Amino acid sequence: MSTSVGHGAYSLGYQTAFDSGKSALTKHNLALAYNAGDMILHATATDSKVFGGGIYLKNSPVLETGVTASSAVGGSSSFGIGCKYSLGPDASLRAKVNNASQVGLSYQQKLRDGVTVTMSANIDGNKLNEPGHKLGLCLEMEA
Repeated sequence: MSTSVGHGAYSLGYQTAFDSGKSALTKHNLALAYNAGDMILHATATDSKVFGGGIYLKNSPVLETGVTASSAVGGSSSFGIGCKYSLGPDASLRAKVNNASQVGLSYQQKLRDGVTVTMSANIDGNKLNEPGHKLGLCLEMEA
């Protein structure tokens, strides 16, 4: 079960799950966001064990950036940064990197109305000389 409310630039969301076998609530997720147009801030809490947040900025008409971080109580932390650069009205480049040295790159091109092609790669920076890197190709067609 989930619910969300918003007022002006603020949004709040909550999600819970009920296990009928145990007759208990098993998940409690909370999210809060602030939208200032070209900037969005968000924070999350998952089962009071994992806390995270991020910021999105539209730096210019052609550049968008974002940063996200999370930390588990008594556990690991993660951090990532990404960007999107518009090459024109029909093409864009995206890049991201995280603290695990995962690097993602993509190129997206609109071929015509309703047809878009995307080429992507995910590279493990810790294992450059080993297999396991991923390449992708997507053809999206809308009717």
